[in-house]
Amino acid sequence: MMKKFRGYTLDKPKIRCLVQDGQQEDSKLLLLDEKVQVLTSLSEELQEVVRSEALESCPYELSLGYNYLSTQQVLKKLLPVGVEAPSSFECVGHIAHLNLREEQLPYKFIIGQVLLDKNAQLKTVVNKTGNIESEFRVFPMEVIAGIHSTETEVVQHGTRFKLDFAKVYWNSRLETEHKRLIALFDSEDTVVDIMAGIGPFAVPAAQKGCTVYANDLNPESVHYMRKNVELNRIRKNTHVFNMDGRAFVQLLLASDERHAKSLPTGEAATARGSNEVEIPDTYRPQDKGLLFQHAIMNLPASAVEFLDAFRGAFNADRWKDHPLPTVHVYTFKKGPETDEDVISKVEHYLGGKLEESPVIHLVRDVAPSKLMLCVSFKVPRAVAFWRSTAETDGSILECHHLHEDPQNPSSSPDGVQEFSSLKRQRIEQSEST
Repeated sequence: MMKKFRGYTLDKPKIRCLVQDGQQEDSKLLLLDEKVQVLTSLSEELQEVVRSEALESCPYELSLGYNYLSTQQVLKKLLPVGVEAPSSFECVGHIAHLNLREEQLPYKFIIGQVLLDKNAQLKTVVNKTGNIESEFRVFPMEVIAGIHSTETEVVQHGTRFKLDFAKVYWNSRLETEHKRLIALFDSEDTVVDIMAGIGPFAVPAAQKGCTVYANDLNPESVHYMRKNVELNRIRKNTHVFNMDGRAFVQLLLASDERHAKSLPTGEAATARGSNEVEIPDTYRPQDKGLLFQHAIMNLPASAVEFLDAFRGAFNADRWKDHPLPTVHVYTFKKGPETDEDVISKVEHYLGGKLEESPVIHLVRDVAPSKLMLCVSFKVPRAVAFWRSTAETDGSILECHHLHEDPQNPSSSPDGVQEFSSLKRQRIEQSEST
């Protein structure tokens, strides 16, 4: 009988359309769709079945309570007319991250509680309360429902990440991008992650077999990156640093081992400000600098500004028989900007023209007229070897353009002399203690 009425029966999740008749024990009721109010709305064939089988229609009340209704259905009933329910939210482990609009804020606690009730995996709901203004890319937030714990664990493609969502940067929407970039690496590659965060690129790269040098300025990010290294059992091939991105690049590429040794090492030297650094005990400076195949710069708002760290940082003897590394720098393209504008911006901060056309990959739409891109390119030789070495005693690394006038040091690009002075100051301080 049910087959004959297919297409006319009640079709709701978890609700059976054939139920026991509460009035007669030997009778059952076939629940029809809400649109069937009278039997004459059935097809002629089914009306004939009703007559031949002596079937009768009767009203039936079906109660669908709070537990049955979806999040959107509940909020539609609870929120006033004109206030829309949030259409989506980011899920970070047990945390739901909302970005509520102004008109939704008076009802934030109701919205948060409904999300908790309707999503068993959630324990905490937070709402973003301001823009990202911290140098560590952490935005202000408030807990609007659930337990006041922002430490959680996330799994991406089999890799586990521990993090404190209130203290470190994390974006679940970049999961596909993490996987895409890691797929470009060979297991024998050495990868340098300059703004590594808690390790969404660094950790899976190390799991793949790469030797990874990962750095972040935020001490909290470094704290959790170390946890993730241990959690995923990749300590053997992962080196974690806590220092400024430019200083990190210059350290790895330093030609003089004494420059690397001049900086503090170990847990006791954990950086608590941009003027301090920490180098892991596992790090061993290499003669004439580290050879690596890839460098990652995932700081879209300002990563391109750090490209000047590569200018003149490579030792020509060390790299003469090796291809220069590929840099993967993330940036934004806004409004009317074109890909050519993005390339010009990269070349401007790099301090030289690219030798080959870069690969520009669209990562995601961040906002209307704002795209997140990944620009991948080989470091040009003219940029890499822009500097020459040094004084004969090797105590100071001097920087000179191959074609500049030594009497006119002002021709150096912005930021280069500033970094060199900072580096010399650190070396002198170290040697005086």
